[in-house]
Amino acid sequence: MVKYRYESVDSLTVVELYQKFVDWKRRQVTKRSLDKYLGLRSQLETYFGSRQAERVIEDHALDFRDWLVKRLAPSTAKERIGMIRSCWSWAIGKKLVTENPWVNVRVKVPPKQRPRPFTQDEYGRILDEFKANHAHYLDFVKFLMGVGCRTGEAAGLRWKHLSENCDRIWIGESWGRGERKPTKTNRSRAFKLSPDLVVMFRARRSAPVRDDDLVFTSPKGNPIDDHNFRKRHWTPALAAANVPYRKPYNTRHSFISQAIDQGWSISEIASITGNSEETILRHYTGSVRGEAELKSVWG
Repeated sequence: MVKYRYESVDSLTVVELYQKFVDWKRRQVTKRSLDKYLGLRSQLETYFGSRQAERVIEDHALDFRDWLVKRLAPSTAKERIGMIRSCWSWAIGKKLVTENPWVNVRVKVPPKQRPRPFTQDEYGRILDEFKANHAHYLDFVKFLMGVGCRTGEAAGLRWKHLSENCDRIWIGESWGRGERKPTKTNRSRAFKLSPDLVVMFRARRSAPVRDDDLVFTSPKGNPIDDHNFRKRHWTPALAAANVPYRKPYNTRHSFISQAIDQGWSISEIASITGNSEETILRHYTGSVRGEAELKSVWG
């Protein structure tokens, strides 16, 4: 029985092993994440063909890494290698392979300069343009800029997530690619809203709403599609306002940078944005006034 079991395991190809992992993963990830796993399958099939999984050694893994980085952006290649590493770790636990040749395989991702935060002046010009020519999305943009949440969190906000008098909010869901899901960190947060946002929400709630209704929708009442919003409204609005293009997600980076610049505590910012204090210190401390200032050390 033991001999037969190991012969059966040894016959698994790389693609067959990976497919077993994907089938197990299918019930644990979102559709968008699953699409990434499925996309990697074709790359493994192209490179490894019918090679048996148990016979893949570290040299083979490194060669595949080098092949992959010629075809994908470094950050994407790093993500894919991490997925394969997880596959082999899972397979070891299932006694499908005995060693993980991907443990020490890494992809170096060059540092990337963060987009410049929006300034107070740019903020005003963007809102003016939305008010004049994209009025349906004005409140949506005000909310993105005023709370620093992720775009999907704003798109997924429902009226039941606001208190009765609209002065408190709970953020624990997101909407994207046609599905509702938890926040990126799988954690929720709740906090009091600023007076201007309270007024905005109360005005929007003047019409009858149901708890499960979305707060922000497309003009036809559908969930906001981030791609359509960016292409049809955000990009033209920034161009008309003469504001250098940055993605809608930059409203989050800008909110955090402005808050730090105005003296908010890191813990306060973390509670509102849903990031860890470490993440904010490491990634979001680009002040709108500029970075650290070099002073001459010589007389």
